[in-house]
Amino acid sequence: MRRWQDWADILLGCWLAVSPWQMGYTLNGTATANACGLGAVLIIFNLISVYRLVDEGQEIFNILLGIWLICSPYVLGFALDKQPAGNAIVAGLVVAVLAVWQIYDALGSGGK
Repeated sequence: MRRWQDWADILLGCWLAVSPWQMGYTLNGTATANACGLGAVLIIFNLISVYRLVDEGQEIFNILLGIWLICSPYVLGFALDKQPAGNAIVAGLVVAVLAVWQIYDALGSGGK
């Protein structure tokens, strides 16, 4: 399956959207809003990408989303809350790695 990374990002977005309830950190409003908001953005953006409505620059956008997820616990002040901070950081790393992987795949196959 070509561009399976988009589907992985969609699944990751679904996880982020439900993770505050699954991990029990809904009382941390900032972390919950961050996870749900970024989850929705990942789902919508990568569905657009899957259906080729936007095909240029998607990987860069996903890298930026990944960087934000990694930095967000520190920027938004929930870095000391281990569950939401760890969730955001790990999700951000996965999003960024998947985007870099897509770039590598595109370059390896002679571009898009």
